[in-house]
Amino acid sequence: MLGIPLLVLSSSAENGDSSPPEKVVNAYTLVAEIAIDNGTDIPIEGYIHRVAIPVSGHMQQYLVDIRSDTVSRRARKAFDHEAGEYLELEWDVPANTKSVKHVYFDLLVGAYHLPENEDGWIALSRHPLPDASYLKPSKFVESDAEEIQRLARHIERSYSDPEAQLRAAYLTPQQIIQYRRQPTRGALYAVSARQGDCTEFSALFVALARALGYPARMTSEFLFSEKREFSQPNHHAAEVYWNERWIPVDANLALDPDFGYGFGVGENRKIVLNRNSVWVWSNLFPRGVSKRRGEVSVRMHWRILEGQGEG
Repeated sequence: MLGIPLLVLSSSAENGDSSPPEKVVNAYTLVAEIAIDNGTDIPIEGYIHRVAIPVSGHMQQYLVDIRSDTVSRRARKAFDHEAGEYLELEWDVPANTKSVKHVYFDLLVGAYHLPENEDGWIALSRHPLPDASYLKPSKFVESDAEEIQRLARHIERSYSDPEAQLRAAYLTPQQIIQYRRQPTRGALYAVSARQGDCTEFSALFVALARALGYPARMTSEFLFSEKREFSQPNHHAAEVYWNERWIPVDANLALDPDFGYGFGVGENRKIVLNRNSVWVWSNLFPRGVSKRRGEVSVRMHWRILEGQGEG
């Protein structure tokens, strides 16, 4: 097992007095390194950098703490549509200097599985009714397209039980998409071309879930085993709102049982960074600075550490 195993309590029950079960989770630190290279003779005063915060409230992970190198200002803000949060940092970058700052996200990550009985569901924290946008078509999630609507109506005719409908939507990408790495094309392309990578698998599931009337959204993640360093998230999966909870769904990794991911089931081999295809990082230069092409650059680098600390 990767990481440092810790024995902790799972999320507390909102109703009733039953005690939540204990489970073993692993401690990790996701490090975001921000490098600003100011190759000019003018200092950059008030540079602003925003970086996504790993989600908390997910079945597999809990955000313990956020630490960072010293900056002049640090603020925690929310994305629209409950897609997660981001950290906004501000500091000055002297002339002819490379300034490097680190943000440390301390996380507990563990395996999860849908409850097998009512007591198990009670122990899972409920989530409020999602934003209405998670029922509507969006870029790469063309839930109103005729081809996707046709698949959704077939599922409805075949199954009346909500869980059975969602599991059918989860199995559909596995049945019709041949895995192939490619640029992001989305759900409609996946149905017509019958090919795609993890993005198309998750986009098609989300599109089908929305077409069936269930709120759903994509997630951006770091999938790791031996590889622990990244320039950006390297995997996409999904969540669907069912039984008053957001349920993780990974139709792509389910192709290989060794990964241990599927419908409401998962191992501890990834970190969920954000939801709904929001940006991973963004920045804001003071007026006039961003036009100095070739003289000012920004680079982001991510790495995962075992345990919780700096390194």
